[in-house]
Amino acid sequence: MLCIKKVREEKGVSLYWLAKTTGLAYRNLWDIERGADCKVSTLTIIAKALNVSIQKLFK
Repeated sequence: MLCIKKVREEKGVSLYWLAKTTGLAYRNLWDIERGADCKVSTLTIIAKALNVSIQKLFK
């Protein structure tokens, strides 16, 4: 299970900031944080923006 929201909140960044930084749609990120499926390439983009490894995005 992904824990992107937890990592994002630990970093003190908003979902809006993450959307602007990654170029991903706010709604897509919102869905991913709530359990929607996503590609590894999308996780790579999110991890890079949050300055963490992909593994950190998983529980």
